[in-house]
Amino acid sequence: MPISLQEQVQQSHMMSQQSKLPRLPIPPLEQTIRKYLESIVPVAHSDIAALEETNKRAANFAKVADRLQQRLISYEKTQDNSWLEKWWIELAYFSKRHGLCINSNYWASCANDPNAYDQALAPEALLPQDPNYLKGRIWDSGTYSEFQLRRAVKYIQRALDYKEQVDEGRIPIGMTKAGPLCMHQYSCIFGMTRIPRPGCDELRQDDKTLGSRTIIVIAEDQIYSVEVYDSAGHRKLDGDLEDELRAITVDVAERRRIGELDPAVTVLTAGHRDRWAAAYERLEKQPTNHATLMAIQESLFAVSLDTTYFDPPNSLNAHQQSMKCHGTRPGHNRWYDKCATFIFDRNGASGYLGEHSPCDALVPAYMVENVAEAVAQEPIDPQTDSARTHDYCVHVNRLRFVDVDSTVCELIKEAEKEVEQTSNDSVSRQIRFENYGSNWIKQTAKVSPDAFAQLALQLTYYRVHGTYVSMYETVSTRQFLHGRTETARSLTSEAADFMRIMCDHASSSTDKYEALVRASKKHQSLLRDSATGNGIDRHILGLRMAYYRLDPLPEEQPLTEQEKEAIENFFNDPILAKSIHFQLTASGLFPANRLIHTGFHLHANERGYTFNYIFEPNRIKFGAEGKTKQAGNGTDVEQFEATLRQTLLDLKLVCEQANQIL
Repeated sequence: MPISLQEQVQQSHMMSQQSKLPRLPIPPLEQTIRKYLESIVPVAHSDIAALEETNKRAANFAKVADRLQQRLISYEKTQDNSWLEKWWIELAYFSKRHGLCINSNYWASCANDPNAYDQALAPEALLPQDPNYLKGRIWDSGTYSEFQLRRAVKYIQRALDYKEQVDEGRIPIGMTKAGPLCMHQYSCIFGMTRIPRPGCDELRQDDKTLGSRTIIVIAEDQIYSVEVYDSAGHRKLDGDLEDELRAITVDVAERRRIGELDPAVTVLTAGHRDRWAAAYERLEKQPTNHATLMAIQESLFAVSLDTTYFDPPNSLNAHQQSMKCHGTRPGHNRWYDKCATFIFDRNGASGYLGEHSPCDALVPAYMVENVAEAVAQEPIDPQTDSARTHDYCVHVNRLRFVDVDSTVCELIKEAEKEVEQTSNDSVSRQIRFENYGSNWIKQTAKVSPDAFAQLALQLTYYRVHGTYVSMYETVSTRQFLHGRTETARSLTSEAADFMRIMCDHASSSTDKYEALVRASKKHQSLLRDSATGNGIDRHILGLRMAYYRLDPLPEEQPLTEQEKEAIENFFNDPILAKSIHFQLTASGLFPANRLIHTGFHLHANERGYTFNYIFEPNRIKFGAEGKTKQAGNGTDVEQFEATLRQTLLDLKLVCEQANQIL
């Protein structure tokens, strides 16, 4: 049978459709202003005076903003891929100075191997009645295990498989109803490292890093380079790599015993970027340290071998805590600047840490799910040795940080304090809702599962805190060349009406259900606009940059002081600032079986929450991130979880009553 055009595209080289992708459009100015004014109505709430002032500022801005629009249109023609690309990576990532640990890097926990062996047990096991049981606890064994190393090698090998598929263009091209998706981000995972610079970071990925034969392995903050290909370019056998990892753990244990561990430079990558940039400048002046920094950058990805493990063994919350920032020593034993880091604790529990700037979390998540699924198909038998080369010669290549001066040592101490506080202030929970999933939402609620999740989270916030707040949903713009994301402003007037009606005891189930449907339809419209380049926030950012960064066009009339004031009044409007102070951030992932917990940073600390959600046919998995009550000025992740569960049950009852299912 002849294959369809879609099948032909998917079977083509991964990058074969890139030249056919449209460029990210610049929306019409009038459209953006109109949509913006519509979006801030529920943000202003009952403050009519503020709303009137914002409309006045927007009207004055509209009279002069076409000059900024023309600057932006002219600038777009000078850019290789997208008018947004350079500005976005700078403003969203490189110029942000907060530490990467929790604040920026994303993380994922992978499903455990049910056949794991040689497991360390907690000296004092948590019992279900213990108040810490759901949270879990992390222990440090100070040791490594055979199963841990063997599982790490499985992940290394399957990650290399995936890297080779990327190199050869064998990753299936993503498709939507609108056509193929940009595949550029898949080439940004391996051989990619962020480099700290004063004020604004940069990335390194080049032919040398992409053609690398090495990975780095981090154990007790010591860094080792491991060749995963031999001199002829052939992949090393599992047993050979196991011997390499085993030799590393023996070496680091001996260094620990005799007191010869190098300073924990790793923790600097977790903390404030200017502190790390200052330390980096001092380190790279010393030849050995410079060589170490180059070797790290020129590795394909990182592997962290932890001596920690968690209790109880099925604790999802302790598992993710261990993956995102080590657990017992926050920020240690990671190189947060590497785009891709695979993590293995003492019992072989696995996870992933990603640096966010070169690619959005969704693309690496596909890679991790693929790798974890492939590993799951290769059970590790303690009675069967892995294939290895006869007389293989292990080479322990330790990357040293030597002659580290007192200034850098002091910066390391500062970073440790900062990251420990960041970790202590952070609360993460895995919420598994088992009562229904995407099947029920589609068949009975008859609304989009994504819209349903967004509205359930907003309603939960409203019930917990007594108000509704701006909400950010990440929407991919990969329909366009080098597309990244747009913001879907999930707090709409329809969503606000839905929350009020749901909390009105006089409203019937039919009233509530109809409000849910209206809000869901509006949300779907927002997603379509955002995905097709007709969002609000990236365009407003572009207009802002056109004013502050771009020179006037030759034919442009000079801006008068009054016109400059109109522009600045728009950009500095308190309502605009409030509308982008997102206290709820949530986005969905694809239906993943091997990713059991996912998390990412929080935009707003004060009474703020972030969520990843994964729909399965009969359950929903939420990865929640917030702050402690004190750090978050009233943030309460535990109460939010309990209220979310009840909200989901209430919505089920409403939908079934309105549709006469009961």
